[in-house]
Amino acid sequence: MSSVELIHQYKTTCNKLKKIQRVLLKRFGPSVVEVKEEFGALANSFNEAFQPDYAALCYIGQSKCEKLIGNDAGEVEALLRAARSFRGAHDKQQRVRAENISSEHHEGAFRCYTQALGRLPDKSVLGAAIIRELKEISPSVELTSDFSSPCHRIWDLEKSAEESLAARDYVGAFERLSEIYDDVTERKCEALYSEVMNRVEVSRLLLLCLLQLPPSVRYDHKFIERYSTITDGSYRTTDDSSGRGCGQLGEDLVLLLQSLVVSCQAKDIESLISVRDELCQRPELTVSQQTLLKEVLTKYCK
Repeated sequence: MSSVELIHQYKTTCNKLKKIQRVLLKRFGPSVVEVKEEFGALANSFNEAFQPDYAALCYIGQSKCEKLIGNDAGEVEALLRAARSFRGAHDKQQRVRAENISSEHHEGAFRCYTQALGRLPDKSVLGAAIIRELKEISPSVELTSDFSSPCHRIWDLEKSAEESLAARDYVGAFERLSEIYDDVTERKCEALYSEVMNRVEVSRLLLLCLLQLPPSVRYDHKFIERYSTITDGSYRTTDDSSGRGCGQLGEDLVLLLQSLVVSCQAKDIESLISVRDELCQRPELTVSQQTLLKEVLTKYCK
């Protein structure tokens, strides 16, 4: 079926839906289920024809049918498909480098996401997932979820920390990472989040080297002290005298981080450059951590 024929079929199906909405006694109008299925089939056809914007409109029509039937789950699913199709249409514009890329598709996705959220309870796993997707296209939106899964909270805090780093708000990034540290240790689930805790450990240490914060209520001063002396052997992070572990960093990485802290404290630029070069080759370091490392060197070389 050609694009023109698909669009004609879409308009025909929309007219059927309008008839359903106008008819008081549904038995005299078109079948809602049949119209819903037509919208679904059309959406598939538009996707195959690489027209995600029209597929999104079909999913919206499908969601309206699901609402008439009283199928809340089906309505939410169709709205999410519509939102993702709108995002696909926006990405398509970017790929072909279209001039004057419109925000219309992202606006359509935003409306679908918010409508889907309106059909869900506050403390919902799906609601939390939708908010995360929504913030990918609208980071400034003031929406939060009451869903209290540690995994979701950690994801949100790490993303917020990354955004703070991108904005060079290093204090804000440190506070977000400290929230992850405190949250995991308070729940006593360090073993489940060992990789996260290792990332947090390294990032917090680099931020402290960069910020040169004095001991304060913002963090346990023993944290930086653990790296202020070069030791040997593998190192297990702890958060208090009880020895409760928060992660397991490799021996080589620990020695390099200790060398980094000692070099910063001594303001030994030559050693700092040498340590920086070695750390940048470590596969454990993320892109943002490597950027922080460069910022640390820049600060001490002034």
